[in-house]
Amino acid sequence: MQQSRAEIIDGLIELLIQITHRITVRAERRVTAEILSDFQHVRGKAGILFRIAAAALKEPDGAVRDVIFPVADEQTFENLLKEQRAGDTYQQRIHTVIRSSYAAHYRRMLPKLLEILEFHSNNAGYRPLLDAIDVIKRENENAQQHFPLSAVTVEGVILPKWRFLVIEDAPDGGQRVNRINYEICVLQSLRERLRSKEIWVAGADRYRNPDNDLPADFQERRVACYEPCLTS
Repeated sequence: MQQSRAEIIDGLIELLIQITHRITVRAERRVTAEILSDFQHVRGKAGILFRIAAAALKEPDGAVRDVIFPVADEQTFENLLKEQRAGDTYQQRIHTVIRSSYAAHYRRMLPKLLEILEFHSNNAGYRPLLDAIDVIKRENENAQQHFPLSAVTVEGVILPKWRFLVIEDAPDGGQRVNRINYEICVLQSLRERLRSKEIWVAGADRYRNPDNDLPADFQERRVACYEPCLTS
């Protein structure tokens, strides 16, 4: 019975990991396809730049249409701009697709999976992520779209590059947390921590407490256990 329960819990964790990964992969494929169809890759950008520079220096007072376009036409400039914009917004566009997919479909089940599973960590550094998971569990039935910034954990949970998506200005002049974006970032962080066993789940087998895999006398024989690694 205990083994069957552990297998069920492992299955639920695998489902959580796979869905979180699938949302991201599908978003990346979709955005990549859109970008590829949206612009033509411009080859020889360095050469184009040199030709433009040479033409501008030769006739510094000339009109763009008369001086620049003969060496790099309007279509070339349009393609360059599209390429630059695509690169600048790639990650943001991916997040937009992830958000749409998560909000429309997966948000109905992923928070419920979190409610079923009991997460732990032996590293105090992951306490903020566990706190964030607890917030999602606790507020699952709450329909509010934003959290007060003071009510959730951001440090140690949200990567700096995603904070502009998670933390936004509130009407009262303060700041608030975009709930859906916060949940997505928490799930993505949780996926990585589960795969590395930095976070484990009570009752699981594959995702069990990693300390249970250590020898019973590990604390007494810690130095001896590390010796093969130190001498290799």
